[in-house]
Amino acid sequence: MAQGRKAKRSAVEKGKELEDLVERVAEEHGWTVEKRRKYGDRILDLVLTKGGTVFIVQSKNTDQAMPSDVSQARKDFEEYVRWLLEEKFGITVVPVLISRSFSEGARKRARSYGVLLYTVDELEDLLAGK
Repeated sequence: MAQGRKAKRSAVEKGKELEDLVERVAEEHGWTVEKRRKYGDRILDLVLTKGGTVFIVQSKNTDQAMPSDVSQARKDFEEYVRWLLEEKFGITVVPVLISRSFSEGARKRARSYGVLLYTVDELEDLLAGK
């Protein structure tokens, strides 16, 4: 068990080394860097900004990135955009799926993704303020 913890710490340390490297390179080229900051529900590795461009950086100091790493980068991006719209601009964006009915699997997935499900009648009532 101690070896598992040591390996995990090592991966975290390796990740921080990569973050430090990216930070140095970005700053050398005039980018503003925010490290390990919480945006909404997620702590993002790095946020790089310059002019009108923002890079949401997920760093993995491994031999090979895996599909789950790509998913993590996507989730970081989505959370940052949600935070930016809601916290900075006061805009609430809500994903909605309209259908005649929903399978239990669709209901379960929608709950985990934060997607609201409505039938056409339910949506009409919602939009009418009922």
